[in-house]
Amino acid sequence: MKPLNHAERTTRLWKFTVFYVLALALPLLASYYLFSDGSIAAENQKLKRELERTRSEQQKLLVQLDTLTGHLQRIELTDRQLRTESNDLVVGELNKKSQDYLNAIAVTLSELRRDSTQMQFLTNKRLAHNILRDFDLFRSNRNTVDFLRQSLDKNGIDVSGKEQLAAELAQTKQLLATYQAAAANRPAPVVSSGGGGGGRSGDLQRRLEASSGQVGLLTDQLRFANADCLRLRASSMSKEQRKEMLEQARKGFVAILQDPSSDSDTMKDSVEKMIDSIDKELGRKRGIFGYK
Repeated sequence: MKPLNHAERTTRLWKFTVFYVLALALPLLASYYLFSDGSIAAENQKLKRELERTRSEQQKLLVQLDTLTGHLQRIELTDRQLRTESNDLVVGELNKKSQDYLNAIAVTLSELRRDSTQMQFLTNKRLAHNILRDFDLFRSNRNTVDFLRQSLDKNGIDVSGKEQLAAELAQTKQLLATYQAAAANRPAPVVSSGGGGGGRSGDLQRRLEASSGQVGLLTDQLRFANADCLRLRASSMSKEQRKEMLEQARKGFVAILQDPSSDSDTMKDSVEKMIDSIDKELGRKRGIFGYK
């Protein structure tokens, strides 16, 4: 026995079948198009190759940068040893080591310059060029410093004390900054009946004042060494150049008297003796109002 709505049921079943087939066909066709298109696969392969090339270039840059940084650290360590060494044989060996490190830096920079010409990505090229620029500047400054050292050594002028003073001044300034930060961050003192709560605060304040005095004295010693270096260099110059160099040295000594960084009487006496010695060479006399 047929149902009364047989025709309507058949029509609706066909419509459902058509819509179901279409719903399945659209994703299948899209998947077939995506996976069968050769251009998309080729683009994916190209992106993979570019990513691998970028990683390879960056890895090589990192290795070369680590090598250059290691050589810089060794040069810095050698310079520290040179500032405190007085044995000529050891000094010669340290200078040879420093020169070997500089030669190694030059070789690494040459390799980096060669590799940068083969890099395909602009970001890596810019990074390599920045590294080359910075280290070329370092080598230029280093050559200038070495030339000045050799010139001063030929004239019998020792600058190791001055370099050591500069290093000590930098260390003391760092220590002073640490004390100042600790003093700024310490909590407010609490008043107690025992009366012993200000011990640590007072000790920190004393250390801070002592460090400030040490920084001032080292600053004056460094300024004294700079002026004295000019005075010593004048001994190997012609008459006019000697006079000009002595004037510059005298200005350096007078600046210490007029604007001292410490209250050291010993430093003041040493500076006055140096000024008197220079004035004697220049044929000057001390003025009524002191040194000018």
